[in-house]
Amino acid sequence: MKYTYKRAAYWLFIFILLSLVPLIVALTGNIPGYRGFWTELGVALGFLGFGMLGLQFVFSGRFRKIAPTYGMDNILQFHRETGIFAVIFVLAHPVINLISNPEFLEYLDPGVNFMRAIALYFVSAFLVLILATSLWRIMFRLDYERWRLVHGFLSLAILFIGTVHAIQVSHYLEPFWKKAVIGASFLTYGYLVLHTRLVRPCFNTKKPYRVVSGNRERGDCWTLKVEPAGHKRLDYICGQFVWITIGPTPFSLQQHPFSIASSARDKTLSFTTKETGDFTSSWKNVKPGTKVFLEGPFGSFVPEKGHNLFLIMGGIGITPAMGMLRTMRDSQDPRSAVLIYANTDWEGVTFREELDVISKEINLKVIHLLEKPPEGWKGETGLVTRDLLKKHMPDNPEKSMFFICGPNPMMDIAEISLRELGIDWRLIYSERFEII
Repeated sequence: MKYTYKRAAYWLFIFILLSLVPLIVALTGNIPGYRGFWTELGVALGFLGFGMLGLQFVFSGRFRKIAPTYGMDNILQFHRETGIFAVIFVLAHPVINLISNPEFLEYLDPGVNFMRAIALYFVSAFLVLILATSLWRIMFRLDYERWRLVHGFLSLAILFIGTVHAIQVSHYLEPFWKKAVIGASFLTYGYLVLHTRLVRPCFNTKKPYRVVSGNRERGDCWTLKVEPAGHKRLDYICGQFVWITIGPTPFSLQQHPFSIASSARDKTLSFTTKETGDFTSSWKNVKPGTKVFLEGPFGSFVPEKGHNLFLIMGGIGITPAMGMLRTMRDSQDPRSAVLIYANTDWEGVTFREELDVISKEINLKVIHLLEKPPEGWKGETGLVTRDLLKKHMPDNPEKSMFFICGPNPMMDIAEISLRELGIDWRLIYSERFEII
């Protein structure tokens, strides 16, 4: 899906409007007496933070009606940044109120109301914890699966305690209908979590896949090929990805996103990964016939008709590009494609033999870029740079779509370089594998 200012304005308006719902509800009807600027600011930030925090369950990239609008990469970045602001706003609520009016300290006094005080202590700790583990997950040595579980639990706990707190205080929520709206908001966000963690897996039990084969690739990579077990294969566009669960049930913490590397015209689906962690390292032990569950497809990292392709890929980031190129081959696509493929050394270039074959079957130019080239190498060397991209830029770049996938440093350089070369941002698509 092509990026546009119109879509950006539309979704930004929706986000802002929904974020303001709790505050709008609080300020509707009879408004209590004014208690001073700082006190009212603290309360307003609390309602605003509550609304923004709840929307994180919506703008998380797991809903197909939202994610394709600006791509998984941008949606997750938006989710991360707005989540940080939401937590800061919610934390600012008690801090500002306690400083502006010390009488509010009674809310934290167990002698006045033990359960209320304990709940507020817990929610304060949860807010700090969710912010710290999101920003510094690696430093805390939290693997993705456990972080995802903790992240969801803390978010729901914060929203629940915040809902109960707002209803109990009732300074701005005195009419019953206001309490009902705030309570319904929490129930809605809670359902979204249950929908992702329970409802969808329940539906997926009816559409299992099975492993056809597992093959070793260059660069310490493994490819799993799967086929639908008794149902129609999911429809997808080359460049998209799915969440994969390997094992007898989809109810598992081990769910990870992988780009579909096979042709959109293939009856089977293939996924390739590099051995980098416990989950990916286990692929070499997966036997044919093993059950696999897929959720998706997701993503807008897809080429549009009428545009040529300019692909800047690094390492295992080649997988979505393979899906595009294999689809072009199978559909006899006449468009041109340029692939700049960066790797450390020649022996670790995944799919290098197949790329050589595909380049003879479609209008594809492959430029291998090696950081440590072998003796006698006559191709490009070093890292992705602005000069390298300029050197291989197509004659009519406005007729191309630019796709970037690989290590974060490479992607950062490629994105900035393309913008400096005058490429319209609406033609640049990025897909980062390091989503958290």
